[in-house]
Amino acid sequence: MCGIVGFVTKEGIDAQRFEKQLDNALESISYRGPDDKGKYFQQNIAFGQVRLSILDLSSAGHQPMREKNLNNVITYNGEVYNFMEIRDELIQKGVKFESSTDTEVILKGYNIFGVDLFPKLNGMYAFAIYDSNKNKVIIVRDRFGIKPLHYRISSTAVYFASEIKSLVNLSEEELRLNTDVLPQWSYYGSVFGEDTFYQGIQKLLPGHYMEIDLSSLVTAIHSYWLPENIKPFTHKSAGSQEGIVRNVRVLLQKAVHQQLVSDVPVGVFLSGGIDSSAITAFASQKYGSKLKTYSVGFDFDKGVNELPKAKLVAEKFGTDHQELVISGYDLADTVQKLVEHHDSPFSDAANIPLLLLGEKVKGDVKVILQGDGGDEIFAGYKRYQTLATKNYWKPFLPFVQFANALTPTNASHFARKRYINALKSKDDATLMALLLTSEDRELNPCRIFSKSLQSKIVNIDPFAEFVKCDSRFSDKDLVQKMLYTDTQLILPDIFLDKVDRSTMAASIEVRVPFLENDLTEYVMSLPSSIKVKRGQKKWLLKQALKGIVPDEILFGAKTGFGVPFHYWLKGALYELFNDFLSMLESQGSDFLDYKEIRTMMAEHKTGQRNHGFTLWKTLNLMIWLVKNEKITHETQ
Repeated sequence: MCGIVGFVTKEGIDAQRFEKQLDNALESISYRGPDDKGKYFQQNIAFGQVRLSILDLSSAGHQPMREKNLNNVITYNGEVYNFMEIRDELIQKGVKFESSTDTEVILKGYNIFGVDLFPKLNGMYAFAIYDSNKNKVIIVRDRFGIKPLHYRISSTAVYFASEIKSLVNLSEEELRLNTDVLPQWSYYGSVFGEDTFYQGIQKLLPGHYMEIDLSSLVTAIHSYWLPENIKPFTHKSAGSQEGIVRNVRVLLQKAVHQQLVSDVPVGVFLSGGIDSSAITAFASQKYGSKLKTYSVGFDFDKGVNELPKAKLVAEKFGTDHQELVISGYDLADTVQKLVEHHDSPFSDAANIPLLLLGEKVKGDVKVILQGDGGDEIFAGYKRYQTLATKNYWKPFLPFVQFANALTPTNASHFARKRYINALKSKDDATLMALLLTSEDRELNPCRIFSKSLQSKIVNIDPFAEFVKCDSRFSDKDLVQKMLYTDTQLILPDIFLDKVDRSTMAASIEVRVPFLENDLTEYVMSLPSSIKVKRGQKKWLLKQALKGIVPDEILFGAKTGFGVPFHYWLKGALYELFNDFLSMLESQGSDFLDYKEIRTMMAEHKTGQRNHGFTLWKTLNLMIWLVKNEKITHETQ
């Protein structure tokens, strides 16, 4: 796993002039690749890479890598798990190899197949290739956006990098806040789609590639894989229910075994849930030595967590198991560090245990397998149950709403009211959007912003990306539409971004077997009725894992894995929150509504209302604002 940077210009590059910029860009993400560093300059191209050595630890894996005959060059971040199959295909075509890396397979595969190579790649990746014959640079991102890739286009250059902080070092242009993303961010704590918190800096969408013409700097973005192009299920093509269950078991086993390929030690983050338990079960079958597994708990939970379940799984499969207990009183520095690593006020607090676990295993293993993607592919969230049974509960909504109005107006009352309001949505896009947030449209989360800022963003639709997905997947039933939408929004822009930033900060590569190509294409083609069956979430996956994962895990009550930021904001992080609030106010920042925020904190601390998610987002935003005061000031 690595970090990549690069840029192309219309004018020739003075290597001496731009080398320091490239060095600074690489240094800013050195944690992504502490084992090696490389740079490449030619005419109007500059490529750079920092390397975390996983396959072929020799100097033959040094990047950027140049193909001597055609003079093509690649800088690459990721792992392609089927590279040996592609390599064998290329050898049959007369291609010769000088290393055992997947990097060389991609570079020489592109020489033979061109852009038709991209759909063949089964893995996680973001890379750039200089095509000397066509005088183009092509940047590419994997199907689900497991690996990040950002770009910035100016009048004189196109820049790209794994992380935004590298773009800041590459480009000399000033950064400005993109206020258009604030309504969406206020609901979800992240930014979906192409946009970022910075004007002019965008994300390359998953399953897409960009061609940059070096003579004109004209860019063109194309998709090479989209979920709506998956051939849909038919009774004849899918076979019997027993056959489907068997196919899922075989495909998941294959995915896990395939992703164990590494020249360095591999471990598993074991939460005690179904997904990580399945990975542990299959990995322990294939791994050549004793598999290492790691779990996390919190200091305040009084034993109510999934550590006992994780221990049960570890004992069953004979792993070398370790537990980490996180204390809320050690978190102030960690929260600030993660804001820097995300380059934005990112608000999925599960990045905290991931970072701390990554720091714990560093030096022990370099590669970790994790269960991300299982819920979005196999329907593991409550909302899928809700949508699958819509016709049953919809007639009773008025009664439920009336009954809740009679209950005491405490935190539970408002939580139920929010959920009822979501279920009352008039269209699918709004329903999906509101089921994905703990915010309530009646209590607009943009209220944390100053009145002047609110007036600038009042007409921006926070659910615009859901409207796009609703249109893209209009031929799907509601549950399937929600599943597909999740793979396009929360998966790349919340969960996978969280995993990449928090673990790469500790120089750990995380692999996600549930997002393997063959498995996802097969399961996504199946009807939602076999994923949520008789109101049971993950029905198909549970059937596939019978006899492999213990029944206590498959069918026992789910304790859940929740990071207790609601609790921390009342205690361990209360002082940090107030410090940043006072700091911004004393600086004269006209960005936040300080009175409104203090009122919310008072209600939250007394238990009158649970404003935890809103306040958690606000804390991350305040940290980001303090560190980016110039950007914010220029925007106001």
